[in-house]
Amino acid sequence: MNRQNVMMMLLFLIATSIAVFSQRPDIPIMHFLMTVAVFVFFSVIYSQLRLKIKYGDTELDYAINYGIAIALFAGPLGAVIYEIFYNVSVHLINKWRKPDYRKPFLYVFYNISIFSFANIFCFYLYGLLSPLVEDIPFGFWLLFAILVFITNLLTDTFILIHFIFIKKINSFREALNFYDNWNGLDLGKTALINGFLFIFLIEGSWDLLIGVFLLNYFVSQSIFPILQNLKDKDDRDKFMKMAYRDALTGANNRAFMDLKMRELSDSGETFGIVVADIDRFKTVNDSYNHAVGDEVLKHFAAFLKSYLREGDLLFRSGGEEFTLFFRNSTFEEIQERLENLRSNLADSVTTADFNDEPVEISYTASFGLYYKKFEDHPSIEKGYIFADNLLFESKRAGRNRITAENGL
Repeated sequence: MNRQNVMMMLLFLIATSIAVFSQRPDIPIMHFLMTVAVFVFFSVIYSQLRLKIKYGDTELDYAINYGIAIALFAGPLGAVIYEIFYNVSVHLINKWRKPDYRKPFLYVFYNISIFSFANIFCFYLYGLLSPLVEDIPFGFWLLFAILVFITNLLTDTFILIHFIFIKKINSFREALNFYDNWNGLDLGKTALINGFLFIFLIEGSWDLLIGVFLLNYFVSQSIFPILQNLKDKDDRDKFMKMAYRDALTGANNRAFMDLKMRELSDSGETFGIVVADIDRFKTVNDSYNHAVGDEVLKHFAAFLKSYLREGDLLFRSGGEEFTLFFRNSTFEEIQERLENLRSNLADSVTTADFNDEPVEISYTASFGLYYKKFEDHPSIEKGYIFADNLLFESKRAGRNRITAENGL
């Protein structure tokens, strides 16, 4: 058994030990068993509405947490028994319904442990804070909001620690981004539902308790297709961006450049087409390696992007060549911006790793600028060709310079 599996089993044993030896609320055994059965039944039904949240190559399930209410009513032992029956049931149903379901059974113990720990903590925190909020208006609901916040914080932190342990998260920024899936309205809904469930459990109002479960299920069932469609649209938008984005530099690619040419052909817009190329880029690859060359390309793309204004466009049109559309500017303004860019680039340095040591790379670039009013698609394509020819004139004239032509 590897370290990861040992850690999962150890957490499970600690959670169950705390539950067995902790205080138990004074409730009849039949009432206890019925509570666990009802909560497990409706939780399993709700689990079929789960949305998946993608984090890297790992999918996390999104579902409402009913465990706070049962933990407060049935104590730590009730919380652990509920999590055991719930997580085992969901795992077996997924194995039965999904032939390609491959999640190891040991992960069930991990889920039981982290949610049990969080809900047991809420049990003791409720006992500590409830006397303090009795005289505060809406203090009961404020306390449940705090409990839901802490439960989410604890469970997400447990998962985050696990991801760090298995090296799926390697930086502080990635760790912070892990908490981005929180939603205030969703936390509020969880607090309200758990609060009502707890009240109805205390009062023994089973009809109202089951009504809350059913209401939450039907509301979720009605909005689930909308949420799924929004998620699908978001996925399609991401794939569309990926299709038009150069993976190395983050600049738009040649396919997107062709698309924008077609769009701008109908506008009759006057703008400058700039073709930029790194000087003697082959020397960088030959002197170091392609990894260093890639760092230079990324630096160049970022440098060009820093000179864009609203409406301007940057494309990686091939190899070490980039194309820019400078819009909403006069010919003289574009010339001035390009000269500043060229001069500052020549004075800049980028750092890359070579043979496990940092090396500083300085380089220059040459530019071709063609400025014109483009009234149809072929004229934009021709404008790009003119700008490319002007670039070659810069190369022939000694590199690290700008050759420009005002087509007006």
